Amino acid sequence: MRRSMILAASGVLAGTAALASEGGGGGGNALITPQFGLIFWTALTFVLLVLFLGRFAWKPLLGAIEERERTIREGLEQARRDREDAAQILEQHKSLLDQARRERAEAVTAGQRDAERVKLEILEEARAQREQVLRQTDAQIAALVRQAREELRSVAADLAIQAAGKLLAKSVDDATQRKLVEDYLKDLGELPSGPSAKA
Repeated sequence: MRRSMILAASGVLAGTAALASEGGGGGGNALITPQFGLIFWTALTFVLLVLFLGRFAWKPLLGAIEERERTIREGLEQARRDREDAAQILEQHKSLLDQARRERAEAVTAGQRDAERVKLEILEEARAQREQVLRQTDAQIAALVRQAREELRSVAADLAIQAAGKLLAKSVDDATQRKLVEDYLKDLGELPSGPSAKA
């Protein structure tokens, strides 16, 4: 502040000296030889100018400069805080993104595990159903075989009874026996074969 005042005062002195040299008309000698009147008015003008500037100009100028410095300082501080907040938010976003990636990978892994488990359950259920169908089929086949055997026994018994009845009804000679055996074999050949014979 003092430096600015000194520069302003020296500017005023130089201007006053220039005016005095022009008014003196003596050329450059007026600046070299001191004149009391010129020194007095120059000093008085300088003091009045310093007082005027100190009272009306320097305080508002210094206040404006200080206000500007404070505004710049606050702006820099705010920019620093904003930069720190931005860095913190960026770090949070990175951590959230990493967490989302981890959760997605875990979900994919869990989905694969669930799919494998469901596949195994379906295969196990299909195997159990196949075994049940095989058991049922075996049971049906066994029942049909039993039924066929019973039917075969029944038919064989009927044929034996018929053959015995025929033998008793006729006198048995070689030709008759041969004829009876051939008839019996013929009747056996006409027996139903397998489970579909009853149907």
